[in-house]
Amino acid sequence: KEDLCQACSESGDLLSCETCTYAYHSRCLLPPLKGPAPNNWRCPECVSPLTDIDKLLDCEMRPTVEGDGDDDTTKSGSKQIFVKQYLVKWKGLSYLHCTWVPEKEFLKAFKNHPRLKTKVNNFHRQMASSNTSDEDFVAIRPEWTTVDRIIACRGDDDEKEYLVKWKELSYDECYWEYESDISAFQPEIERFNKFRSRSSKLAYIKQKSRVNDDSELKKQQKEFQQYEHSPKFLSGSLHPYQLEGLNFLRFSWSKQTHVILADEMGLGKTIQSIAFLASLFEEGICAHPHLVVAPLSTLRNWEREFATWAPQMNVIMYVGSAQARNVIREYEFYYPKKLKKIKKKKSGQIVSESKHDRIKFDVLLTSYEMINLDTTSLKPIKWECMIVDEGHRLKNKDSKLFSSLKQYSTRHRVLLTGTPLQNNLDELFMLMHFLDAGKFASLEEFQEEFKDINQEEQISRLHKMLAPHLLR
Repeated sequence: KEDLCQACSESGDLLSCETCTYAYHSRCLLPPLKGPAPNNWRCPECVSPLTDIDKLLDCEMRPTVEGDGDDDTTKSGSKQIFVKQYLVKWKGLSYLHCTWVPEKEFLKAFKNHPRLKTKVNNFHRQMASSNTSDEDFVAIRPEWTTVDRIIACRGDDDEKEYLVKWKELSYDECYWEYESDISAFQPEIERFNKFRSRSSKLAYIKQKSRVNDDSELKKQQKEFQQYEHSPKFLSGSLHPYQLEGLNFLRFSWSKQTHVILADEMGLGKTIQSIAFLASLFEEGICAHPHLVVAPLSTLRNWEREFATWAPQMNVIMYVGSAQARNVIREYEFYYPKKLKKIKKKKSGQIVSESKHDRIKFDVLLTSYEMINLDTTSLKPIKWECMIVDEGHRLKNKDSKLFSSLKQYSTRHRVLLTGTPLQNNLDELFMLMHFLDAGKFASLEEFQEEFKDINQEEQISRLHKMLAPHLLR
């Protein structure tokens, strides 16, 4: 067996090939080997590493150092030349580990791997047909190597790995990374550890609330107090009209009255809603998470506003491909089971920790499409508050979104809309029916009661009926 690395001709801790005499440093492999080598490891000369290419990102002439032809050439005898190289993203590795590979390595592999040649040809065709100028082209966007959030960890302190979701990439592109590789992202690591350390405490609170039959929640609802000033737990200051909206939402929640927040566009309905959920979180009495349903195009803004105003809350965005959503459900939905059983004071009944007690997130952001598509995963969860952005979309009782959301178990419902509500009584009734089917049960009776809506008396009566449910 060789005692020098085939790539760099230096000694050290080498991996020996199972089928030939060559040896390599793990750092000299393409891609660099993460972790221990597998059993029966074979070197790049025996098995081309280029079969593990995920995608080609770029191609350009790049400098490399080459000796003058003598095996004993020293660094002083080396010379820099430019050779054609491809920027490669490898299967199973993030963009953090992309490497430049000389064209000669591809040419060597083409004979035994014709599909690789097809991949390279397709790459060149795509580059040629791209409308992006050379000045604007970016092979790896900075966000793709920036940690968005950490969703799991494994290993011990000596060799800890984190499962990383990268910014502007979906959950199906999460990869395990050694702590040393993401050491620049300590705030994200600390945030993950903070959420993980609170898991037992939160699960116990949820479990205890079931033992006490939600008595603490009911007591808190009766003891409602409004905020006179913007609360300190928010990472920003509310305008007076936003503070009014926050107090309206809190008061409505305390009275178990489902409501519509109907401010005009641009007045901060999102921020008022976040402040409301943050206030419930701060009081620590809700045993259930919150659900925010919004158009897909607005979810990123909801996520940013939560991060700005209430970073203490664990907020996840549930969208993406089936594979991405599988990753979210596996790593972001539930903590591991580990709590002891608790006995109910009144009945003496033993209450075991339920799956619901182990929910990780405080708020789930999702789109209308996911509500219809993943009902089997989302409907079994008991929700504290359901907030529907652009709630006027529920004006049609025959819509799939209306029927799907009606099946969800929620304590409190809030609709957000900037669209005028009283232009069409039938549509207004359907929104109120969604909020409170008991109070607004029959469209026919509603139509009969307000058939002469132009009369001042009926307008006054309608306003009085809507007042507890509506802030404009």
